[in-house]
Amino acid sequence: PWPEWSATAAKDRAKELRREIDRGKDPLADKEQRRGEPTFGELVEQYLTLKVSKQKGKAEYERILRKDALPHWENMTAKDIRRRDVIALVEKKAETAPIAANRLLELLVRLFNFAIDREMLDANPCVRVNKPGGKESSRDRVLSPDEIRGLWNALDRAWFTEQTAAALRLILITAQRPGEVVSMRGEDLDLGEGWWTIPAERAKNGLAHRVPLNRMARRILESLPAGSPWVFPSPGMDQHIHRNALALAIRRARQRNTDPLDVGDFSPHDLRRTAASHMASVGVERFVIGKLLNHVEPGVTKVYDRHSYDAEKKKAMDKWGRKLSAILASEQADVVEISG
Repeated sequence: PWPEWSATAAKDRAKELRREIDRGKDPLADKEQRRGEPTFGELVEQYLTLKVSKQKGKAEYERILRKDALPHWENMTAKDIRRRDVIALVEKKAETAPIAANRLLELLVRLFNFAIDREMLDANPCVRVNKPGGKESSRDRVLSPDEIRGLWNALDRAWFTEQTAAALRLILITAQRPGEVVSMRGEDLDLGEGWWTIPAERAKNGLAHRVPLNRMARRILESLPAGSPWVFPSPGMDQHIHRNALALAIRRARQRNTDPLDVGDFSPHDLRRTAASHMASVGVERFVIGKLLNHVEPGVTKVYDRHSYDAEKKKAMDKWGRKLSAILASEQADVVEISG
């Protein structure tokens, strides 16, 4: 099929087939034999159904495979996919999205290993294929007070939607993961008492988490329109917005002629790290910060004391709210704890 096969490649393949015939092979018989073997599309369906159907990342795995792999290989026999095919696919993806290309390669490795485990394939065509997006380093980006102020003000500008601006602000205020913020539901909120409960099925570590909501967070949530079970509904209203929508909005804003964000390179997740760092700077204990971030804890107590630190978490979140308010007001005075 064109354009997967160029005219030159098709001629070269015809010559290969002629040489095989001259050596006594029967390409048509080989093709008939392969008809009983699974196509790549069939392999993907089995992988999604049998391997990842109950995993948290199933929706993302399915999105990647359907968008970036199936359009190219869906009807190919899985055994016919070669290392050069994998290289061409991921390098093409890397031209526009290098990190996404790395994720695609990682997923293909797991997919073909699944096929080997089920004796559908004998070898993994991804072996020795290098990550096209290059080596990834862990980020440690923390926004300075000036950058926080510049970003906060930029979010009021026209190219950010109300829900995008609110979601980014809530990541900064609550120190929660972007995916957990955009999947927030109205039924998870108790604005009267000031709590947000993240159910276990939507928490990254699989543990339910109670997040205290300070006055800044409650004001933002109260200002958002109702009418959907989701706090940040997609345009169709039947699902929440995708977490990648936040990074896309930031990227589009930065692609303007000037830097409208008044901030250097950053990601939505950096806002979570920024909140944690500034909490530490005003004296919040690292153990309490870990509780707020819902980090996995060692030992048997990690399940039984999930609600034992509500008071400490609430106190820390109020402290961070005052610090953030001072940053936004350009106040330079130290932020001290206010009792009561």
